[in-house]
Amino acid sequence: MLAPGVPSAAVADALTRGGDWPKDVVDATMRQRYGPSGSAYHPAAAFDVFDLAPNKIARAREAVRSFDDAAADLRHDSTGIRALKADVRSIRGMVRFDHTADMPWHADRPAEAMYDAVAGDDRLPAALRAAAGDAAAAVRDLVLAHRESSDFGPFNASYKDSAGPTVHAPLARRSFDTWADRGVSETHNSFYDDVDGREFARAVGGYNAAQDRAGDGLG
Repeated sequence: MLAPGVPSAAVADALTRGGDWPKDVVDATMRQRYGPSGSAYHPAAAFDVFDLAPNKIARAREAVRSFDDAAADLRHDSTGIRALKADVRSIRGMVRFDHTADMPWHADRPAEAMYDAVAGDDRLPAALRAAAGDAAAAVRDLVLAHRESSDFGPFNASYKDSAGPTVHAPLARRSFDTWADRGVSETHNSFYDDVDGREFARAVGGYNAAQDRAGDGLG
């Protein structure tokens, strides 16, 4: 699957040549410019090629589930929850530009960076830190090639920590499933169900029952 903005001819050429084609595809995409001279921009703030081999997806699914379950075990540990929320909050969501209050994706954070932050926090229980480390490793293993923009022109924002896929990690109820009532859901899908995403959201105060109900039937 190719994302919008990817230069399809250049990608086809990279695939035809073989070699380190994931890196070549990423480089071709991030070198591309659109728009008039003097104000041209990249087609992506960050771009990856993923390995979607079933065994790797299964490993990531299990590791993320273990992390979410370990986080849920902190529900009655106010000190641990505060530390966990601080780690999650330290990794900005993917909406990093002005006039976005009404947009979803504020809670979609770079997964590697978020799990690494939790894994490195010695205020947290060892079991949660170990689960975070496993999740970071499993997610990192999906990435064949990556490149990001340190200053994405159209948004005037940095995405330098945005390697790999994102994880939906809402800390506020308003961000649980913002557009579910408009037919766009971030939580009504088999992966979110399988990894106990709602249990994580409940533990950190990001669950919203009304938004969850609004997404019924969208998965």
